[in-house]
Parts: sequence; structure tokens; C-alpha cells
Amino acid sequence: MGIHKTAIIADGAIIHETAEIAPYAVIGPKVKIGARTKVGPHSVIDGITEIGEDCHIFAGASIGLEPQDLAFKGEETGVVIGNRTVIREYVTIHRATKEGNTIIGDNCFLMNYVHVAHNCKLGNGVIIANGTNMAGYCQIGDGAVFSGACVLHQFVRVGRFCMIGGLTGSRVDLPPFTMCDGRPAMVRGLNVVGLRRGKMNPQLRAAVKQAYKLLYRSGLNYSQAIERIKAEIEPAPEIQEICDFFSDSKRGVAPAFGDFAEGKREHGSIEEAPSETF
Repeated sequence: MGIHKTAIIADGAIIHETAEIAPYAVIGPKVKIGARTKVGPHSVIDGITEIGEDCHIFAGASIGLEPQDLAFKGEETGVVIGNRTVIREYVTIHRATKEGNTIIGDNCFLMNYVHVAHNCKLGNGVIIANGTNMAGYCQIGDGAVFSGACVLHQFVRVGRFCMIGGLTGSRVDLPPFTMCDGRPAMVRGLNVVGLRRGKMNPQLRAAVKQAYKLLYRSGLNYSQAIERIKAEIEPAPEIQEICDFFSDSKRGVAPAFGDFAEGKREHGSIEEAPSETF
């Protein structure tokens, strides 16, 4: 197909000869599009935007436009999208504010009407269902899965292989390897299916479960639980990842289901609840 005659390509845009640009697409002067990538009709791509190879951008997507941020003063910022990523109809991905890039990794799948705000960073293999919105500076780990119509506050982190139920809203971080759901979001258990698909062996899954039992079912605060984890569980990168996620949190981490006491949420300790997840 190549570049359709009705597409508007600004001078300076770099488009690989094998890329396909559909009718009425608009490509800005600082855009770079990789090999075999397809850009759908009526899409708009602007800013300092770099899109990798074998991506598919569907009709009406908007990528690299100015952020919805009152602090933005016209800085030269951009968007970087990896390889083999699919962006469906009417997705909006805004470029960064102040400095840097909004980043989407390889092999991601963003469904209709997803909004990725300025300075967000999505890892590889992230799947986000229809209508999910994330505010600025969110960080999403590899293999995270969002169901439809989720909402994230700015600066929220979502850990690797976290699976989030539909209509979930969160102002706090959602930890790796878990299933989260609700408004406010709560941890419902381990994402066992996701961990199996991610080739995590049974012994390591058991260690991850033990770590979360100490964090959520021991009556300890997070700092005390992390010390117990380091003392009692065989070291592994994934165990250290969990400890670091909790230690580095600035917004706090979602409580486990059954924790209805605000004080316990704040201090990271919950009593045994009628749940078999941990």
C-alpha cells in the first residue's frame, strides 16, 4: 500500500519504505516510523515521536500531541513506541512534559479509547483493555494486564505481571505478581495464571506467595515483613523485586482484600481475613 495520496506527511518525517500510511493520516515533521508499521486512516502522529517496527496503529489514534498539563511550556519532548505494538482505535498517547519521553514498550496491546498521559512508562507485553485511563508519570511493569475502564492516579506504579480487574481505580501502587480489583483497589491474590504463562516455576511461585503472606497476613508492618522475608525466604530476583517495590513506594501500596481499617492500610498490616488468596 505504501503512503496513500491523501495522507499528509510533513517535511522532515522519516518513514521506512515498507511502512504503510492509510488515507487521511497526518504525520508531523519530527516523526520516525519503522519498517512494516501500519498507520490507520485519520490517525494523527506528531511531536518527536519514534515508532518501532511491525506496529499496527488503527483508525483515529492520536500519538505525540501536547500533554494535558498546565506545567507544559512547549518543551521539545516526545513519545517512543517499541516493536510489534498494537494501538487500536482512538487511543491517545501524549508526549512528555518538561523533558524526556512517554514510553511504550515492545509487544504491547492498547485497546480502544485507552489514554496514556505524559511521562508514563509502559514495559513490554502490557495489555490494556478499552477505556482505561492513566494520569501522568505512571509506571507499568512488563506483562501487566488491565481490564476495561480502569483509572490510575498520577505517579502510580503497577508491578510486573499484575492483573487488574475492570472498573478498578487506584491512587496507590499495585504490587507485582498479584491480582487487584475494586475502588479503592485491593489485592485479591496472586496472578497464578499470569505467572505460569510467564514461566515462573512452582517453587518460586510458592516463595512469592510466602512473601505476600508475610506482607499481608502476619500482623507486621511492611518494614518488619520485609526483614522477615529476607531472613526466611531463599533469595531470588523476584523476591527482591517485591521487597524493593514496597520499600520504594511513595504513594503507598494497595492493601489486601479484607483490610477495612484505614490505619492498617496506612501502616501495611492487616489481620487474617476470610480469604484463601494468601
